[in-house]
Amino acid sequence: MACIQSGGIYALINVKAQNSCLDLSGGDNYSIIGYGYHSGPNQAWMFERQYNGNYLIRSIGSGLYLNIEGEPRDGARVVAKPTQFQWHIEDEPSFQQAIRLFVPGTNQNVDLSDHGNATPGTPVTLWGKWNGNNQLWRIESVGGVR
Repeated sequence: MACIQSGGIYALINVKAQNSCLDLSGGDNYSIIGYGYHSGPNQAWMFERQYNGNYLIRSIGSGLYLNIEGEPRDGARVVAKPTQFQWHIEDEPSFQQAIRLFVPGTNQNVDLSDHGNATPGTPVTLWGKWNGNNQLWRIESVGGVR
């Protein structure tokens, strides 16, 4: 699984918008946006493997979990909440160290909106799986295992 270690801390950088990182917005501490990588704690995520093989993904900066707003559907916002939410992670064979993050049991995966718009603040949403590189996230270790 792209060398993900349970308890490992990673940044998730969009494959299409190459400097755009999965970022917990400092503006509302709720929205997940694409933002230029700066190695802040709001861009560091701890992956915690669960017994079923899925992962909890928790913000190092806030302790909130990567979650969704409402039901899994095209355009649903990816947000941070205090409630745990499991993600199914799949390696993307066409890119080294790239993954897709799915809502388990669906084809809905984490997508940098507007076809991977690199403008800081672009919303991160769910969208059905397709060939767009804006749905691929390169993982980079940014800390040890906790």
